[in-house]
Amino acid sequence: MQIQVRKILPNELAWANTQYASIHFSPSTESDFIVVAEVDGIKAGLGRLSRVADDMGELGGIFVFPEFRGHHIATHIVEFLIKSNPYSTLFCVPFAHLEAFYSSFGFLPVDPSTTLPAAINKKMNWCTSTYESPVVLLCKMRSRC
Repeated sequence: MQIQVRKILPNELAWANTQYASIHFSPSTESDFIVVAEVDGIKAGLGRLSRVADDMGELGGIFVFPEFRGHHIATHIVEFLIKSNPYSTLFCVPFAHLEAFYSSFGFLPVDPSTTLPAAINKKMNWCTSTYESPVVLLCKMRSRC
């Protein structure tokens, strides 16, 4: 099994948003850095980096298609996105049961005294009102969050 992660092509944005809509994730925009993971040339999952403020981004939209789960596809996606990350501060709002997974990449819980970008506050509010599963706010910085 060969796993490859690549940036999506402009004509794949609608496809990516169809995948996100199927699981009730927010759609991506042309300004997002979106990647697709392929297994032996077959699309297996996707993820994205989104700008949330000056020099701040969000890693999110990590979705591995059910038939490809259990093969570390999400690990490949997150590693690729982190290597491609241009931001000094990178937030992540995963479901709480995935906190250990993201911690393995250096994401830490956000200090409650941290002033958050408006986009992250909005995302947290949207997630907590949209999903039954709890979410956590994590951060990865070149210094402490």
